[in-house]
Amino acid sequence: MRLACAILVALMVIDGSTALVAAQGGTIPLTKIDVSGTFEKKSDKTAEDLSGIACLAPQQDKRSCLLINDENRKAQRAMLEGDRITAGAMVTLIGKEPSTKTLGAAPEVTCKTPDDFDDLDGEGVAYADPYYYVIGSHGCSRKKGKFRLSSFILARVSADPAASGDVETTYRVSDLLRQAAPVGDFFGRDLESANGLNIEGIAAQGDQLWLGLRAPVIGDSAYLVPATVSDLFAAGHEHSVAKPKPVAVKLDKRGIRDLAALPDGRLLVLAGAPHGPEVPFKLFVVDPASGASEELGTLAAVEQTIEGKPAVGKAEGLAVLEANPDRVSFIVLFDSLPNGAPHRGAVDLPKPKRN
Repeated sequence: MRLACAILVALMVIDGSTALVAAQGGTIPLTKIDVSGTFEKKSDKTAEDLSGIACLAPQQDKRSCLLINDENRKAQRAMLEGDRITAGAMVTLIGKEPSTKTLGAAPEVTCKTPDDFDDLDGEGVAYADPYYYVIGSHGCSRKKGKFRLSSFILARVSADPAASGDVETTYRVSDLLRQAAPVGDFFGRDLESANGLNIEGIAAQGDQLWLGLRAPVIGDSAYLVPATVSDLFAAGHEHSVAKPKPVAVKLDKRGIRDLAALPDGRLLVLAGAPHGPEVPFKLFVVDPASGASEELGTLAAVEQTIEGKPAVGKAEGLAVLEANPDRVSFIVLFDSLPNGAPHRGAVDLPKPKRN
């Protein structure tokens, strides 16, 4: 009996050579996706901080995707075919200085220390025809509590590679967050010491956007903040006057680490620790209309050896690949591992519970 239990525990960890993990006790099996080329961070180094992905519907069994890491001003295109993803062209989202073309007005944020305009701190990617949307964290830097205006931007870029130079950006997400009670009280606070507001995911359903908050978690509830594309990307530099009503979601006291839209209007949500030590990452299906959530299972841990030392990935990026009323397949990326260590998974979906 002890030997059997030990084997089951061992099967919950994936290394670079394991193809499939057996599901047991709510663990969701994952299959490794091979990477061709390199997903890049600054100075042409291999990215170990991929944090968001979105993919289009397949064309001749190939999917165009866009990936983001949180230490860059650029996103990167990719092509997913079967169990292989090929890195493609870089797409510049923001420059080295603030742009006068950015819609809305730059926010004034009460982080501990002001800092230079730097990286986007990209945390999530969503797709709604014809654009990809890439969201910054909209939070103070985690280690030193610095305010970087570049992190308080939402960018959108055409999914058509031929039009990738046409990038639009907006500051208006900050307007919404300030007005979004009760989470607005945590805007501009430190993540670790004050449960400060941080966006870690975005989902798109036509004009509707859902912003997934890693923090704050208030009581046992995480939060989704609704927004609309038409409001955030309206012409001009006026502030948004929208007052969104955040949706409280119970995710086993976890925060949202990413999310993706399902065809039936629900959301597939990746949940993890809001701050402090990491905990096992779980998947939930959430109805944003009501906040109702159901746990789907726990992702098996993904581990690799880097420079002779074991490294466990942090699940950060999530995209839906195929979905029907009963089952969803997805791709997940892992922070702290080279090229995001992409893996594929699938899990059964419960029936929607709607009146």
